[in-house]
Amino acid sequence: MGQQGRGHNFNLPPCQSVSLAGSIAKRFIRPPMKPKPASTRLWVLLAREAPVGVIFRRGPSKQVQMIKWNLADDTLEEGQWFKGRIYERRCDLSPDGTFLIYFAATYKKPLESWTAISRPPCFTALALWPKGDGWNGGGYFVGPRDIHLDHPARASVPHPDFAQGALRFHASSLASHRGEDTPVWNVTRDRAGWKMVEQGKWNKYGEVKGFFLAAKVPETWRKRRPLLPLELAMEIHAIHQKDGPWYVTRYCVFLDSNTPCNDLGFADWAEWDADGDLLFARDGCLYRQRFARGKWRPSKLLADLTGNKFRNVPAPAWATEF
Repeated sequence: MGQQGRGHNFNLPPCQSVSLAGSIAKRFIRPPMKPKPASTRLWVLLAREAPVGVIFRRGPSKQVQMIKWNLADDTLEEGQWFKGRIYERRCDLSPDGTFLIYFAATYKKPLESWTAISRPPCFTALALWPKGDGWNGGGYFVGPRDIHLDHPARASVPHPDFAQGALRFHASSLASHRGEDTPVWNVTRDRAGWKMVEQGKWNKYGEVKGFFLAAKVPETWRKRRPLLPLELAMEIHAIHQKDGPWYVTRYCVFLDSNTPCNDLGFADWAEWDADGDLLFARDGCLYRQRFARGKWRPSKLLADLTGNKFRNVPAPAWATEF
């Protein structure tokens, strides 16, 4: 924790929109070598009213660990593991980070898939709504105990074993249309200050070898840094790379909207901290980087999570109580 290293000097080309067929994209997205170890991917949720984050550490693909991140001192609290799929972009933290709403699936009976609410860093459910398939699912907090449950009305009844827990939360809205990640992710991105600046133009499904869906022109989102003329750009280049990430995303910081000044390349996640630091995750590692006196400081490695291994973690008593 807290050591210097793995900075961002990767001799990257200037950040720009490129197709997966382009030479720049080919430089980053290579066919996987055989054999290769299970890759580690990180996705982070940040509470909007407290210095609290949740890290979903995935790897191998059907093993997910939850880790609580105290952004005030960059300490991590490792929590429970889950065997199955967590749909990270359909999840959200309560404003103060006390509760997590998440969408999980094993695609095995009896539940197949479900939305649950827990206390990070535990998956142990306090409230649970069965779903049964991969459409919609998950939700977001509109208040400390008010949620949008992204289920249709027919799937909005809580599991009988969790009926009392579900009463502690108020589902103020339900899914209005069929979708996958975007019904929840679009709302949480917009709430966090991300704005789409360019709609993606996509090839046909499976047209680009190795990708389920590849972009001709990446879908691009931007978010301004507080107090300084810096914008963080996220480009979505593809969805579901074979033996790779589900979303192929590239991040770059721009100065005055059009001058690239810090190209992170292809990474799992990036975001501004409340104090303006750049936070990002790549190759199973978590980083913090500061912009001060007109220039970027070396990125700071906060944690290397690639070596974490699955283990059964019983829920502590506090994780089963309101």
